[in-house]
Amino acid sequence: MPSADVQPLSIVVMTYNEEENIGRCLESVRGLGDEILILDSYSTDATIDIARGFGARIEQCPFDSYVNQKTRLIQLAEYDWVLTIDADEYLSPELKSSILKARTSSEYDGYTSNRRNKIGDTWIRHGNWYPDRKIRFFDRRKIHITGKDPHDVMQPLANAKIGQLNGDLMHLADENISSRNQTNEKHSTRAAEALYAAGKKSKLWRMLLKPLARFLMGYIIRLGFLDGYYGWIISKSEMHYVWLREVKLWELWKMKSNGQ
Repeated sequence: MPSADVQPLSIVVMTYNEEENIGRCLESVRGLGDEILILDSYSTDATIDIARGFGARIEQCPFDSYVNQKTRLIQLAEYDWVLTIDADEYLSPELKSSILKARTSSEYDGYTSNRRNKIGDTWIRHGNWYPDRKIRFFDRRKIHITGKDPHDVMQPLANAKIGQLNGDLMHLADENISSRNQTNEKHSTRAAEALYAAGKKSKLWRMLLKPLARFLMGYIIRLGFLDGYYGWIISKSEMHYVWLREVKLWELWKMKSNGQ
C-alpha cells in the first residue's frame, strides 16, 4: 500500500520476449513504486516468469500499435501517477533518487528526464540521441497520449506543469550496426503505414530534403560529430531511416493507385 505522504505510483512496462532485459529493468525500479504492471503481447520466452519474480501484475493483450498498446498500459494502471519504462531501459541511481524525491511533491503534474542511448559498448552523449528528453513520470489525468507509430508521445494538457528530473534513463538501443539497420527497417515500415493511414503523402522534395535535414540536425547542429565513429554512424542511420520512411510511404500510395 502507498504511504500517506507520497504520491501512489504504478510502474508500467510493455513486453514481448524480453527475457534478456526485463530483469535489469525491474531491478532498477525495485522499491520505487506501489505496483509493477506488465502488459505483455503473449511472450513465448521467460519474460512473464521473470516479471512475476519481481511481484509484477501481468496483463496480456495482442499488440496492434505502439500508441494503442501504451494507451492500454497506462489505463490499466491502478494509480493515476505512473512511471512508464521500456523493457530495454533502466533507471540510473540518480534518476531513481530524483523520482523518489519528486513523489513527495505536488508542484508538478509530470516530469521530463534525459534518456542516454547505447549502441554496442558506447553510450552516446550528443546528437539527436542525447539528451533525448522524454516525459515518463506523470499524472495520467494531465497527459494525452499521442504520436504516430512507432513513436508514442506523452503530450501534457494545456494546464499541466512539467518539471525536469536529475539523472538519466539508460536505454540499450542497439547491440551493433546490424541491429540498428534492422530497427530502421522495422520502424520505417510502421511509420510509413501510420502516415499512409493518416492520409499523408510523400513527395520528391520530402525524400531529398527531410533525410538531409535529419542528418545535419544530429551531426552538426546537435554536435553528433563529438561522438566520433558512432556519432557518424547514428547520424547516417537516422538519415537512412527518414529516407526509408518516405520511399515506403510513396510506394504504398503507388500500390493503391495501381489497384494492388
